[in-house]
Amino acid sequence: MSLLRCVNLRLIRGATNKYLPATSIRLQQKSWLNLKAKEMENAAQVLGGVEFEIKNKKLKRPLSPHLSIHVAWSNMILSMTHRFTGIFLYAIPFGLASVAILLPESYPDYLGRLEDMHLNQFIIATAKFLIALPFSFHFLNGIRHLIWDTGHWLTIKGVNWSGYIIVVLAVALAIHLTSL
Repeated sequence: MSLLRCVNLRLIRGATNKYLPATSIRLQQKSWLNLKAKEMENAAQVLGGVEFEIKNKKLKRPLSPHLSIHVAWSNMILSMTHRFTGIFLYAIPFGLASVAILLPESYPDYLGRLEDMHLNQFIIATAKFLIALPFSFHFLNGIRHLIWDTGHWLTIKGVNWSGYIIVVLAVALAIHLTSL
């Protein structure tokens, strides 16, 4: 039990102490916080009233050194890609459903208009590939995460080579889905 608490318990029980006034714990904590606030003000005065960012600019310090010292590892890139593909796979159907509700015509009408454009097969295949690639990557990388949950491929070497395999398989699966 801390000394402050012992003193407060004695004061509450009726014991008197001529050196410490009979105040509650909250008042003592408040005075401690006020003391810390005064120390912070003194620290700001030591800086000469200059804001922290201005001081760093004068000293030519980088804004975020943690971003400039890291190398982009394949696992980091694949993790971010997995998150972005998850957002994409959520946002596209949500957006299409919202548009379908708000537009005045029905879905077959807009599909007919798209067919009437007589787009080049290359453009259609590219669009299908760009739609299939996030799905295939997210699906296969999710399986990779499930394998990690079983305790396999958790070494640095296993994580790296499984990432490369997932990228190759995702492109292959996207090409297969595009050909359908």
